[in-house]
Amino acid sequence: MKSEGIKGISCNNPIEAEGFRSFLQEAGIESSVYDETNSKVARAILDQAVDVLVKEEDYEQAQKLYQSFLDEQQSFKPWCPKCDSENVTVQKKTPANRKLPRLLAALLMLGSCSTEQFVCNDCGYKWER
Repeated sequence: MKSEGIKGISCNNPIEAEGFRSFLQEAGIESSVYDETNSKVARAILDQAVDVLVKEEDYEQAQKLYQSFLDEQQSFKPWCPKCDSENVTVQKKTPANRKLPRLLAALLMLGSCSTEQFVCNDCGYKWER
């Protein structure tokens, strides 16, 4: 894809960006995930955001498809990667030690962007999104 006339749609993380790129491909829209070795690598490390690039003439349709993609992703029910059960609950993740000073706790949270923990009600396995 040539760099002239290109616009980016910001996704929340690299996995979402790759899924959206595939979603666009199925809709017949040429796209690519922003090269993480370029200048925005710090952005991907800090906030996990990654851009999906599309041609300027496809940008408006791609934005609409992005919302459809997000809606579709929210409708997927999680399943346990250990036993394949769909009997899963979602728990909001809380900081392990509330006695830490706020600045230190904030710095520690930068390393862990996940705010949800999944628990399988059948086998007890726990994982994060």
